[in-house]
Amino acid sequence: MWTEIEKFLPQFETAVLNVRDERGYPYSVRCRPEQDRQAGLLRLGLAEGTLAGPGPASLLCHSHDEGLSNQTVFFLKGKTEATEEGYAFRPEKFVPSIGTGGLRGTLRMITGARKATAAYLKKRGLERPRIPWDEVDAVKEEA
Repeated sequence: MWTEIEKFLPQFETAVLNVRDERGYPYSVRCRPEQDRQAGLLRLGLAEGTLAGPGPASLLCHSHDEGLSNQTVFFLKGKTEATEEGYAFRPEKFVPSIGTGGLRGTLRMITGARKATAAYLKKRGLERPRIPWDEVDAVKEEA
């Protein structure tokens, strides 16, 4: 896992840390993780009081151009913890995606998104929306 982290993390200035607040609600904050492989941590550089405390967390690194192309994405699952130097993230699993996992990572992202969408719609009793492609194409032609 650390081989992948060392390979891909330097490509990103920042990452998004996802945790739960003191009431259990999802909470996200942008951070600048720094590798400390010897300690098995990513130091987060967050201000004191930013997190409610240690617990399950994830770290998302992603980038893309203005057209949402040329994406590079990976995801880490793990836990946050307090250290003498401040908050840290202890990664437990590297999850590759577009640009970091080859074809397999890209397919994993696509199938995961489709499953998540289907579950979202089913939970709410909704049908998949129909996209009026003719109208979209007409607007594009006018532009």
